[in-house]
Amino acid sequence: MKIKTYFMDLETYSEVPIQYGTHAYAADKSARILLWAYALNDGPVKVWDVDQEPNMPDDLRAAIHDIQSYGARHVWVNGVMFDTVFLQYRDIDLPLIQCDDVRVIAYQHALPGGLGELCKIFKLPTDIAKDKDGSRLIQKFCVPKFKNGIKNYRMKREDTPADWERFVEYCRRDVSSMREIYKRFPGFNNTVQEKEFQLLDVTINRRGMCVDLDLVRAAIKLADKSKDEMDDAIAEKTGGAVSSVNQRQAILDHIREAYGIELESLRSTDIERYLDDPEIPEPVKDILRDRLRGAKTSKAKYKVVENCNVEGRLKGCLQFRGASRTGRVSGVKFQPQNLPRPTKGAQEIEAAIELMKADALDLAYEHPSEFLSECLRGVIVASPGKRLCVADYSNVEGRVLAWLAGEEWKLQAFREFDAGQGHDLYKLTYGRTFGVDPEKVTKELRQIGKVEELALGYGGGAGAFAQFADKFGIDFTHMSELVRKTADPEVYADSENMWEWALEKKITAKLPHDVWVACNTVKQSWRNANAQIVAFWSACETAVRSAIEIPNKSFPIRPGLYARRYGNWLLLHLPSGRFLVYPAPRASEGGDVTYMGNNQRTRKFERLKTWGGKIVENITQAVACDLLFEAGLRLEKAGYEIVLSVHDEYICEIPDDKTRNHRHMEELMSSLPSWAEGLPLVAAGFETYRYRKE
Repeated sequence: MKIKTYFMDLETYSEVPIQYGTHAYAADKSARILLWAYALNDGPVKVWDVDQEPNMPDDLRAAIHDIQSYGARHVWVNGVMFDTVFLQYRDIDLPLIQCDDVRVIAYQHALPGGLGELCKIFKLPTDIAKDKDGSRLIQKFCVPKFKNGIKNYRMKREDTPADWERFVEYCRRDVSSMREIYKRFPGFNNTVQEKEFQLLDVTINRRGMCVDLDLVRAAIKLADKSKDEMDDAIAEKTGGAVSSVNQRQAILDHIREAYGIELESLRSTDIERYLDDPEIPEPVKDILRDRLRGAKTSKAKYKVVENCNVEGRLKGCLQFRGASRTGRVSGVKFQPQNLPRPTKGAQEIEAAIELMKADALDLAYEHPSEFLSECLRGVIVASPGKRLCVADYSNVEGRVLAWLAGEEWKLQAFREFDAGQGHDLYKLTYGRTFGVDPEKVTKELRQIGKVEELALGYGGGAGAFAQFADKFGIDFTHMSELVRKTADPEVYADSENMWEWALEKKITAKLPHDVWVACNTVKQSWRNANAQIVAFWSACETAVRSAIEIPNKSFPIRPGLYARRYGNWLLLHLPSGRFLVYPAPRASEGGDVTYMGNNQRTRKFERLKTWGGKIVENITQAVACDLLFEAGLRLEKAGYEIVLSVHDEYICEIPDDKTRNHRHMEELMSSLPSWAEGLPLVAAGFETYRYRKE
């Protein structure tokens, strides 16, 4: 018997900009449904025009009853993050266990989430493809206008009847397009557990996080005041050539014309490097310091909180499966995954927050605006009568990579360290790389070991190591000398011999000779010490190539991990049972492995290249994601109300009593699912009333 399925789409209006997020948009008293398109199975698409017919049609009312009584499914273009949320604010609750969201399904298959893009990818006939005039019509009827002296005038049918008819047809066609795309999805990740994970994400998004609006308002006030002061200062220092710290090109031009210095960029990391350069004169450094302070003065995230919160809670900040290559959640609006890492201690930041809220931070600090980025995490606070319980997986990617690859020495190192019986991994890594007793690995050498682990696990070369080393403030000259003295002479000599080849291939990352030789030596030494991980890169690429060449056959890599091609889809089966999906794969003999995907730089759906190390990175991060979601289900069941996830960390609200604590949360997160036997997994947590980095 055919499952009864309703395909639906809303067109809505609100005086609150949609850029402020669905919850603020939908919660406003002006918000209303304009059109509601709906169709049962393959039946005709109907549109309820609310202005024309204020009472809901009987068949739509019956459809809602069918869905609410679990007698039918409902499918939306962006139902989880928008339509069903909007309806909730209109007192219409639709069970999400019965809901299929086309955007989410697209993300599960590594496709773009926009309906127009999906129509192009699936080459829908023009009679049902998404109407390209839709953007104009939405701007016309869904966004308030200034008309006839009225500030928030809503355009109606009677204002432009012809365009309104086009708008109705646009809404109707969206449902037709969405229905056809829904039929064409293969549904590789259509599992009970995947639905559980999606509902967990919904719970987190709709619960939201409590925010300190007093801090938000104080931060915005300070940002405005500091911006004006810094603009005045840089204008004075440049004789009016630059009028704002945000004028990137004007700053570069002035420094070149006034001082004869050609700077490559004004990225924060580059400015820090320029400030350490004795060849750059002090007046230029003064300008650069102003620019750097200006970058830390951004009030954008504070404005997001101010605009998007609903009654003191910030909701809808996570997109389920938004990271298409791994299935991790991605950030929306507030972008919690991109919060700056603080450089001050927790007590100093807490004191600065209180001073900022009292409008007195400038009494304690010469440049108070520098605390704006430091205090950003502190916007998230516990609700009254509760506290935050925070726990983060310890080096989960490093542990998962070693487990997948079978790098037994590293797994044993993690186990011994977790039991309090061994050295930390970064000391061991440096020691194993260079044949040094871990007891003799200094803090400086440990830092090199840390950069090795972060930069080299996915096939990174000398350039990748140098990039990470620069971020961690490693002195390249001193490091080069250390490597020359401690490395295996044969490995160092091999790197010396590769220099001319690297120059010819243009893969020196513009590094000086000694630095490149040292970085390449570190790379090769690390690979020699991690032979199983290196072999894992090759095993993954070989399996992927074989699967692309021979469809409908599984090519095992490790227990529970295999590659298989179905039609125009390459699948990587993860130990959890979930699939990573690569559309339209290709592999030429001795050439590149490619697939269609979202280019994170161009934001276009285009052909991308991958290779062994990159495939391993995708797999490792995906497994870490699966661990986090499974832990989330356990936490919720135990009464830890998750308000946010950031990378491999959960932030929960718990009652401000002794019923729950971070030790118990650590245990829940560290429990292994049946498919992860042998993985040394550890979480570390703490409790607080204001979110911070431990």
